[in-house]
Amino acid sequence: MDKIAKLPMQERQELIIATASKMKISEAIVEKDFWVCFCLDYLFHECKWKEAFAFKGGTSLSKAYGLIERFSEDIDLILDWRVSGYKKDEPWEERSNYKAYACRA
Repeated sequence: MDKIAKLPMQERQELIIATASKMKISEAIVEKDFWVCFCLDYLFHECKWKEAFAFKGGTSLSKAYGLIERFSEDIDLILDWRVSGYKKDEPWEERSNYKAYACRA
């Protein structure tokens, strides 16, 4: 993945064109799918919060499990909010402007 991402733009574009031609699909779809896969690879292998993400939705059925064949428009992720420093019930609390201000003061 990194090797392709680090190619000069012209070389990467040539690879995208060749792939699109071979697969008989649009170059835009090939490029978009590459970057989706690149992001997923980073999030689940390199990111310091990789254990806090869950991958769900149709893209997960395609990319992770091979159950459907499609190119992705988006990715659906769930983040365990505790990695962002929230306490157990905090994300579910409504905060008024006053309460938010009082916490900063």
